[in-house]
Parts: sequence; structure tokens; C-alpha cells
Amino acid sequence: MDKSINTLYKPRHMTSYAFINDILHVSIEGPATIYDLYDFLDEIGSLQSLPEELKVFYDLRKASLDLRLDEINVLSKKAEEKTLNCKSVKTAFCVKDPKITAYAMLFSWLPESSKIKREQFSTKEAALNWLNTD
Repeated sequence: MDKSINTLYKPRHMTSYAFINDILHVSIEGPATIYDLYDFLDEIGSLQSLPEELKVFYDLRKASLDLRLDEINVLSKKAEEKTLNCKSVKTAFCVKDPKITAYAMLFSWLPESSKIKREQFSTKEAALNWLNTD
């Protein structure tokens, strides 16, 4: 066996989502690039049955992201574009890593439409409670 060749395995991120109790639960685990996130927003936007009052819970506690400010802006605009037909969009981010918390905060400040509300939380319970309050 040749030990001079070092095979490096870099796991791809895993994104899963499902509607649970009228909330879109999204889980991102592992490293994800802007391209992965952009493609995911395209996929969500192509769903035929987004509710008029969309509630989204993002679990980012196991995600690994490295984004620039302009990329966060692009993702925010893409998310707005894909939910144009919704009357309201509430998005809660469950975060633990300080860098990803900062990303979620920046993302939360960017929407141009008043129908979009975004907040970040350190626990799933707090995020779901916020989503379920009117």
C-alpha cells in the first residue's frame, strides 16, 4: 500500500426538510456552500403548496458555513423571491456556533419586505414558541 497518497474525504452537507405541525422544519448538517444553500432555496421555492403564512424553522446547530456578506445578501434576496406569493414569512434559526449566529443575525436584518420576520435562537423550544406566536 502506497502511504504517499493521502485520500481526503470531505463530507457533503445534508439538508433535510419536512412540514411538521404547519412549520417547515429544515435541518442543515455538515459543511454547506453558498451554492448548496442557493440550490436549496430554489428547491423550496418550487414546492407547489407553500402556505400563505409560511413558518420556517432552520436547525443550524450542526451546520458548517463560511459565507461572505455579499453571499448572505444574495441568499436573503433569493429567499424573498421564492416566497413572493406568501402573505407572511416567519423564519427562526436555531444556532449555536458564534459565526453562524452572526450570519443568521445579518440574514435577519436584510429583508426589504415587512411581511418577512427572521430571528435567531439558541434552543429549538424558544424558536418554535416564537414561530407559534402571532
